[in-house]
Amino acid sequence: GREQCLALAPEYGIQILADESYGNKDTDMTAQLTKIRDSEAQAILNFGFGTGPAIVTKNVRQLGIKLPLYQSHGVASKKYIELAGEAAEGVRLPAAGMLVPDKLPDSDPQKAVVLGYTKKYEALYGDVSTFGGHGYDALLIAVQAIQRAGSTDKAKVRDEIEKTKGFVGTAGVFNMSPTDHMGLGLDAFKMLEIR
Repeated sequence: GREQCLALAPEYGIQILADESYGNKDTDMTAQLTKIRDSEAQAILNFGFGTGPAIVTKNVRQLGIKLPLYQSHGVASKKYIELAGEAAEGVRLPAAGMLVPDKLPDSDPQKAVVLGYTKKYEALYGDVSTFGGHGYDALLIAVQAIQRAGSTDKAKVRDEIEKTKGFVGTAGVFNMSPTDHMGLGLDAFKMLEIR
């Protein structure tokens, strides 16, 4: 994430004023955030997952930093909100429509898929997570590719996965190719704000 942010920022007229990092086991990021606070930054982007982003969020609030805080899609779960607590209020992040199915317009091809998945998942396991949805999408894409290939031969299945077009999943509408194994465009993400 860091590498891509640094590479893409200039293309969008974004100047990186502070490039800080932390380790997976760090429990306090106030030193890094103080440097950011003392810069002329207009926003903070933290690209991470696990407990680190929740700690960053709490430390931002503890330091009284009023800048907009953006997290990556790696925190797109209720667990992040639980870990960050009330400090998560107002945090912005990109996430799949699966986290806001009731906010999707009826015309959105994902709406029926995410509502169906969410209902089934939550009946069995509790709060839905985008990460479970990724596994669900991957399994269905693989099963359909095996069916189209008429085989479980690795090369044939790969070729069929790469031909996947218009597959509506929990993460978005997938259009794969030999050079695009993610198959999602920016339209797969919704910009959410935690309230």
